Amino acid sequence: MIEQKTTAYLTLEADALRIEQLLRAQIDALCMSQCPIIEEVIDTQLFGFSREVDFAKRMQLISAPQGATLMRELEERVNQIGMQVGQGQAEYERNRN
Repeated sequence: MIEQKTTAYLTLEADALRIEQLLRAQIDALCMSQCPIIEEVIDTQLFGFSREVDFAKRMQLISAPQGATLMRELEERVNQIGMQVGQGQAEYERNRN
């Protein structure tokens, strides 16, 4: 059972990384963090991931604190991506004017 729990946690970590990579690719392609499409992608991906985490908790494959950590870390990384893009956009606007 310990091996299943470890596998579940590692799988969720990999899914969180995939979401982060997807968001970076979307932002790079669209170059706008405030674009409604980007916000929709973020919301959809975070919601889907939260359902994965909830399922793993209900199946007792991860603990509630582990689930909370996974969600918090992904949300922090997503927020950091948004801040980086926002800073890049602000710099672009300054240089354009």
